[in-house]
Amino acid sequence: MSPEEVDLGGSTGHPAAAKTRLRRAVLARRAAVPAAERARRDRAILGHLGGVVTAGMVVCAYVPDDDEAGGRGLAEELSRRGARVLLPVSPPVGPVEWAAYAGPADLVPGRFGILVPSAPPEGPERIADADLVLVPAVAVDRSGARLGRGGGYYDRSLALVSPRTRLLALLDTENVLDEVPAEPHDRAVHGVITPDGLLDFGTWHSTE
Repeated sequence: MSPEEVDLGGSTGHPAAAKTRLRRAVLARRAAVPAAERARRDRAILGHLGGVVTAGMVVCAYVPDDDEAGGRGLAEELSRRGARVLLPVSPPVGPVEWAAYAGPADLVPGRFGILVPSAPPEGPERIADADLVLVPAVAVDRSGARLGRGGGYYDRSLALVSPRTRLLALLDTENVLDEVPAEPHDRAVHGVITPDGLLDFGTWHSTE
């Protein structure tokens, strides 16, 4: 069955089961996009960062896998724009810890094979210093409900953010859906950056 034949909007049944079905369908759809087109989309997403990232800003980001929008150059692009970049380091349980990004040559494989800085990580509470958190997502709906990878790391981490912190996800345009199944512990994002630009849900208000 092709991804186009899968119901991407339904949230019937138990939310956890609905999330699993939706996650599988959306990841299959991303995988079906040719590599050259994925690269074009990722470049477009990085190009839109200029509208939200300013020099000196503290940004908690990540290194996207091939099945995640944004591309491997995300952290370097943020650094090039003058941001102080922190990348997640996953412990066995609980919220992620954070380590300072020092360039692509400094990245080493961490837990689950995810690239992390070589420096020892700081504690999970470091996310409270962030002006912006770029949150991994498989899909997001127009209320900001986010479908993650299912590990729960980021839901626990986002509980530690400051009220002033902006939360944005990076996605292919077609993965901004009308509805995503949500549970009480899920944390919504304030908007998404797609190849078409920033889609702001109007739920974030700067305290400055």
